[in-house]
Formats: sequence, C-alpha cells, structure tokens
Amino acid sequence: MAKEQVSKRTQNALKAIEDAVFALLGEKEFEAVTAQEIYRKAGVNKMTFYKYHNNKYDALAKAFTSRINREYNTAVAKYLSIHETYDLDEANYQALLFVADFFERYRVQFSHLASPSGDLPKDVVFSALFSNYRRFFSDMIGKEICEENEYLVHFVFGAYRSLYECQMQKLAKDPSDPAPRQDIKKACRVIAKAFSLLQTALPNAEETPTANSAS
Repeated sequence: MAKEQVSKRTQNALKAIEDAVFALLGEKEFEAVTAQEIYRKAGVNKMTFYKYHNNKYDALAKAFTSRINREYNTAVAKYLSIHETYDLDEANYQALLFVADFFERYRVQFSHLASPSGDLPKDVVFSALFSNYRRFFSDMIGKEICEENEYLVHFVFGAYRSLYECQMQKLAKDPSDPAPRQDIKKACRVIAKAFSLLQTALPNAEETPTANSAS
C-alpha cells in the first residue's frame, strides 16, 4: 500500500483489519475465511473495509506487508540502539534471520495459507512479503540497482524465496515442528557472506547500509 497521509481513525481501522486477518488465520485455513468475517472481527463496517481492500486476498496481502515492515523496522531500531551501526555482513545476516524468525513467530498463520483447494493464499503472501525486495536491496547497498547488476537482485530474491519455500514445506508436513535453529542460523550466515561479497564488488557501494523497509 502506497504511503499516504491518513487520519488516526483510518490508521486504527487498518490496524484492526490487519489484526483480524492474523487472528482468523490463526484459527483456520484462509480459504475458509470470508471478507465479512474479517471486517466484523475488526469491528469496522463493510464500506470501510472495501474502501481500502479489494477483497479478502488484498486484505491478506496488506496485512502481511504491514506486519513484516513494522516488525522489521522495530527490530532494526532495537539492534541499532545497542550496536549503533551494522557492518555489511551483519546487516545481511540480521535481515535474513529476521525473515526466518518472522516465520517462526507466525508459524500457525503460515501453516494455514496453503489448503487442499490451492496455494493462492500462500502465493499472495509471498508476493506481498517480497514485493519491496528491489528497494530493500538498494537500501542495503546504499544505491539504486542499475541494469547490468540486475542479476544481483535475482540472486537475493532467489535466496529469500528458497527460505520461504523451505519453511512452508516444513510447516505443511508438521506445523508443530520448528526448523532447527542452528541450521537456520548457519544458512543465514553463509548467504549473508555471499551477499556481502557481491555487494562490495559494486562500485561506490556504501559500507554502512540503511534499513528503511522489509523485503
């Protein structure tokens, strides 16, 4: 959702809809959730819901985008309050680890995205979570991605997609069984180092990255 000036009342309504999506997704598969259930649980009327959302899938996408961006920015602020700045390796590692931790925090919700009727909710959430990956990568290296370096964007995107698919497959087999924490951390370290080597190969890449948005 594009950034815009909205009233406090509207912000509260959007947050209530976000919370309702996560609450309902914690109870059952998203295909079984209706738009009416979402706006009733959120305590907003039908007109308000459809003013900002096209349908329940749009609400799903916006809920996950809002939640991951807010929690990512909170995590970045917390880290920087202790460490003052990231070095490049650590910035990449923390970003990857955050994605893995986000899956773990909302394991039940993610497990309810795929259903026997199809993977549309899973695909909607994937697109929402990583719709900003190009801007995210630009933030990390401190410059816009030029055409000749487009392959780097796909490299980063592929790594995040692999992490997402691995987590979803594991959840589909057994939602109660978390992924081995040490294995996840080791994988994130290796990928982060690879990111850093690629990023420092770009001319004029800044050493200290910024983190304005989640991927």
